[in-house]
Amino acid sequence: MNKQKENSNTDQTKTQSKRYAFAQRQGDDFSCIKLLEGQYEGIIYKYNQVKFSTTENATGEIPLKFTYDIMANPNKEDIKSDDFRNYIGDILIECVEEQLKNGTFNIDDK
Repeated sequence: MNKQKENSNTDQTKTQSKRYAFAQRQGDDFSCIKLLEGQYEGIIYKYNQVKFSTTENATGEIPLKFTYDIMANPNKEDIKSDDFRNYIGDILIECVEEQLKNGTFNIDDK
């Protein structure tokens, strides 16, 4: 997989550390995310279906639902755990917020 030459703003946490980068294999028509630090370093995954729930949760928020595929898991981490799902869910929210901010968010009703 090739990494982009430069991380976008969504690739940075508030402390300016780079937790992830977008990656794409030559010939693929989708991008993946490669985790760059911490327990999940080296994992490469892609989001599949991403959608907003039709109902609010107990705190009055509309949850973001998603599925994902693991493309690489070099350290054999537990990628089915709630901890991992929450971690990549936070990254997804960062990406959506950035796209909303810069006007590039696109909703596909398929």
